[in-house]
Amino acid sequence: MSLRVAGLVASPWKGMNTDTLVTKILDGAKSIGARVEKIYLNDLKIIPCQACKTDPFPKYCYYLDGMEKIYEILSNADTIIIGSPAYFGTFSAQLKLVIDRSNCLGEMNSLPSGKLTFRSRLKKTKNGIFIWVANISKNPEPALTSIKIWCKFLANIELIETLIINNSDYGEGARKREELLSRAYQLGTSLNNIKS
Repeated sequence: MSLRVAGLVASPWKGMNTDTLVTKILDGAKSIGARVEKIYLNDLKIIPCQACKTDPFPKYCYYLDGMEKIYEILSNADTIIIGSPAYFGTFSAQLKLVIDRSNCLGEMNSLPSGKLTFRSRLKKTKNGIFIWVANISKNPEPALTSIKIWCKFLANIELIETLIINNSDYGEGARKREELLSRAYQLGTSLNNIKS
């Protein structure tokens, strides 16, 4: 069975820096026989989390909207590529919507010691690559902190690589920098060698 790789583009701009880098990773994955798909989060109609306070089990959420596609990907993909531009030092509203609406993917787990921890309701562990594309922002740590929490406790993603781009709009832009495009492509071609 071939690897299923999904790219989530959290930028509202198609064909620009974030989209191009996600596409390059998917191209690399396709070259090794992976089944790839790309989702533009901006094209999905996703309402903000409504803080329902009641568990929607066995569903992931009471509201049926564009998040159904995201839940399906999080349940079944082998690798997920998440690409976002830096907005106010973190990431786009499109990605924030997805993260907030993943709240019901987590459940409390009681350890033998009595300590409570979060764990994901998603059974399948996926590999993940996070791309952070910044022009003015210089410090990726706020974005990385949030994405790591989402990956570990809600999405059941093992983050295997991060691609941090600064000064993305200088010169011809990140989407035309050969060293970045080559690195992104190589990340895609290396996915067969990574065990989930």
